[in-house]
Amino acid sequence: MFHTEHMRTDPAYRERLQTCGLDTVGRVLTRTDGRIVAWSRSTDTLFVPGAAETPGFYVKRYYFSRWNSRLRGTFRGTFFGMHRGQAEYAALNTMRELGIPAVRAVAYGERRAAHFLSACFLITEEVPGAQNLTAFALQTADGRLRLTPVQRHLLIRALATQLAALHAAGLSHGNLFWRNLLVRDGPDSRPEFFFVDAHPLHAWERLGAGVNWWWRELAQVAVSALPFTTRAERVRFVRHYCECARLSPALKTHMRQIEQLAQEWRRHEERRIRMTRLFAEWNWQLADEERRRSAASAGGMAESAT
Repeated sequence: MFHTEHMRTDPAYRERLQTCGLDTVGRVLTRTDGRIVAWSRSTDTLFVPGAAETPGFYVKRYYFSRWNSRLRGTFRGTFFGMHRGQAEYAALNTMRELGIPAVRAVAYGERRAAHFLSACFLITEEVPGAQNLTAFALQTADGRLRLTPVQRHLLIRALATQLAALHAAGLSHGNLFWRNLLVRDGPDSRPEFFFVDAHPLHAWERLGAGVNWWWRELAQVAVSALPFTTRAERVRFVRHYCECARLSPALKTHMRQIEQLAQEWRRHEERRIRMTRLFAEWNWQLADEERRRSAASAGGMAESAT
């Protein structure tokens, strides 16, 4: 069967990707070494460390090994249009061009069989010191990380302000669960957020949702927040998003509608939070083992020197 491959790389990252072994479709799709940070039956996300202390890369791969999944993709536009990796590449770049903090997409690629999409991928650059918001929240819930009330307030304000800026620019994210938001301490010790895994809504999706499209995005944020926040904190979030000192009767009605919408994803999000916990605990254990090995190696070198 006739197979084709295509990869588009930001020229500024070509050399670094080559050094990391991520410069061809074949090398990207068959890469096994690295750290798996997310997995499902048809996708995985691999972290590949950078060389010479440069930021690493996240490789998100989509596999369509069965012909029925390839045919379904055809009806979703992948035969002539953009695949998931390419669409997200474009969405993230659009956000960055408009001044919205998002991870930097550096490459995407595809493999096709008789022009039917059999695999595709997106490569993004690591944001040093950042982790997804669900993993961050799990650390606070487990006591690994302690936040003061002031720090929690700053996080709520920063997230609300960032989402308001996104929507004020007329942009949708389409997948605004906490796992698709990265958080870290900024240079001034204030929290910074970065968007990942963006799948903006199409025009017909915005018009056909039955409710304002941004309410649905706020509902996605809300369902992720439920296990980790109080109602008072969620009210504070809406106040900051709307830039109002108090919730008007109309805003209270909207908040109830948002919370009702959030129930659509509750069971699914609870399952995804459990998966995030499993991967986070696994990676914490790996990091702890690496620290112990490094300490033991340093101790052995010190003894040899004496």
